[in-house]
Amino acid sequence: MNEEKKEYMITAHIENYTGFISRISNIFSRRRINIVSLHAGPSEKSDSRKLIVVVKETEEVIEKLTRQIEKQVDVLEVSYHQNPRRETIQHAN
Repeated sequence: MNEEKKEYMITAHIENYTGFISRISNIFSRRRINIVSLHAGPSEKSDSRKLIVVVKETEEVIEKLTRQIEKQVDVLEVSYHQNPRRETIQHAN
């Protein structure tokens, strides 16, 4: 069964920002997954940063990516959800 690829947002709250984007990029590169969008900035949680990565993949692949990101040393929390905003834009065209 071939699952349809959809756009997902993966959000990671991290402690130590130095070198983290490179490590995340390597996780995606090893799996040959293109990053649609990447945003890093301050988090609403004190003493942490927030990294948002948007990719177009199957939910199964996203679950595996999320688990892999959670294993990184400086990660406090990781979550994902389907990107509803992009779906709306695509249907409007």
